[in-house]
Amino acid sequence: MTLRLTGVRVLVPDGPGAAVAAELMREAGAEPVVVGFDAVPPAGHPGPPPGPDVAVGLVHVPAGTADGPAEAACAWAAARGCPVDDRRGRARADRGDGGGGVGRVTLVGGGPGDPGLMTVAGARAVAEADVVLTDHLGPVDLAAEAAARGAEVVDVAKIPYGRQVAQERINEIMVERARAGLRVVRLKGGDPFVFGRGFEEVRACEAAGVPVTVVPGVTSATAAPALAGLSLTHRGLNHDLTVVSGHVPPGHPRSLVDWGAVAAMRGTTVLIMAVRNARAIAAELVDRGMDAATPAVVVENASTEGERVTESTLARLGDDMDAAGVWSPAVIVVGAAAGERAVPADARSGGLSRPGR
Repeated sequence: MTLRLTGVRVLVPDGPGAAVAAELMREAGAEPVVVGFDAVPPAGHPGPPPGPDVAVGLVHVPAGTADGPAEAACAWAAARGCPVDDRRGRARADRGDGGGGVGRVTLVGGGPGDPGLMTVAGARAVAEADVVLTDHLGPVDLAAEAAARGAEVVDVAKIPYGRQVAQERINEIMVERARAGLRVVRLKGGDPFVFGRGFEEVRACEAAGVPVTVVPGVTSATAAPALAGLSLTHRGLNHDLTVVSGHVPPGHPRSLVDWGAVAAMRGTTVLIMAVRNARAIAAELVDRGMDAATPAVVVENASTEGERVTESTLARLGDDMDAAGVWSPAVIVVGAAAGERAVPADARSGGLSRPGR
């Protein structure tokens, strides 16, 4: 469920979530106005809110807004035929606890993308959430279902080399919503603790006194190769597996990777977040002694309808990826094991058949 808000004047009733909601609206191109509603107006007399009675295209009620101001804002909107986006969530009302007190945060690993590959505990947490903070990876359909049932869904995506929501802002939203007595799910692709900043979010919740739990997920580092028919280990072929983040290139001041050590390993190397720097990484590995003919396989959009596999070698990797138009999200598998791909069983994606397909 997506609202197009560019240029729209949005009225937000004041409350614990108003400031963050207004800023998120502003980032989406809207013109938010935070207004105080002290009480529900008498029936039939909604009246204007305090402050200028400006032309409003939408009333947005954040999760955590008290019932009085929320109902007053809704009545004000109804009297003017103004649409309402009420994000208090039906889940809290359905469970009958009335809110109050401190809620909790659950970090959920969503797996590679197909909802069928998410854990049972993770799917249950999303289904019971009042607020879902999601990115563009993992089972985004579950976030849409949560929005459809009335949960507040906040897009906190970090688009590769594009729009980024600061980690500090994500922490702030999680803590604020939980302090309003809501059940918050931070839904991530893969596993929260594998290059997912999950530990940072746990620490933020602990520092704020907010209860937090973690539901592990299936990391794309292993799921994507498996779905493409690649085993990362083979008996008699390799005894080691290395997972490396390639979000910064070799030689970059922020890189923490010992590329010489990676090149010296005899097993399988899995590169994640490495699409933009794949050519430089391949060249570095060859320069450090890895055979240029070493198999390298790229798996894009694993477990989704857009899954695609590009087979190459270190010497050709950059050129083959450019020719295929490879883009994120993708996982790159390097090593002898990458040359032992199983025969595909799913002609649509080039990968093995998947649950529910």
